[in-house]
Amino acid sequence: MIFPLPREFDENELFIIISTIITWALLFMLPKRLSAVTVTIIWTFNVFLALLADITLTVKPYELYFTIDHKTHELFDVVLHFITYPTLPYFVVNSYQHYKPEGLKRIFFLLFWGVAAIALEWTSVQFHVFTYTGWKLSISFLVYLIVFAAAIWLSDFVEKKYPSKWNSKALNMKKGSASQ
Repeated sequence: MIFPLPREFDENELFIIISTIITWALLFMLPKRLSAVTVTIIWTFNVFLALLADITLTVKPYELYFTIDHKTHELFDVVLHFITYPTLPYFVVNSYQHYKPEGLKRIFFLLFWGVAAIALEWTSVQFHVFTYTGWKLSISFLVYLIVFAAAIWLSDFVEKKYPSKWNSKALNMKKGSASQ
């Protein structure tokens, strides 16, 4: 097997399973404001970023943190990278497309989601999903702000070319009210 099962099934695997179930339940319950193309691109973009960070920052010479129980990868790393982690940027972009905050509201929007991401990461550290060996939550906060801003920009870019049904309706309503 390419990615082995965990040596021990403990709190971090349980945390990943529970958080995955919760986030995916929310994913299906909340209104969708993004086209399938946008979801695919945002999801892939964030999987790529998570893998890039782990490949870069968890190996020598940095070794700033490791995931799950050890420095090698296992099946739950795959679940974390491909299934669990991308839901948060999805929620950020989906809610952004609904509220479309501008100016100072956009900054507060990003700060809100950055704090939410830090709270989730702090909780995952308590369950030993991440073990820091030099990494700090303050660095994560800055990274989340950049990642969320990039995801929002990317979603705006893609939605112009492939708008969701919801964004198409909202755009048509704006055009209709502007012409009156």
